[in-house]
Amino acid sequence: MAGFITTALLIGLMSGAGGTLLLADETNTAKAADTFFAGTVSQFSTETIVVGRTVRGKAESRTFSVTAQTKIEGKLAVKVRVTVRYITDDDGDTATLIVVRGSAPAPKPAKQKKP
Repeated sequence: MAGFITTALLIGLMSGAGGTLLLADETNTAKAADTFFAGTVSQFSTETIVVGRTVRGKAESRTFSVTAQTKIEGKLAVKVRVTVRYITDDDGDTATLIVVRGSAPAPKPAKQKKP
């Protein structure tokens, strides 16, 4: 009788652990839906934005589609730092949110020559 109770207890624990693993997989899948890319804007238009960055000495550039549903926080300009939240589908990478992290660097004033 004790063996039956122990076996039933082990089966119950194992089925509970399996359910926990399934729940963990669903949670990880939901987190993978939000993907981010941070860098500097090299060019942009009403339909696309190109963001570049250098990681460990290796230059990387990504192009994102911009749609009417894309939210833009801040004023986009060339050479501003941005973080792009995007989704990847059959059409490529589509930006869902673009956050401008700073303003464009001011141009350096020209040095005046002394007479």
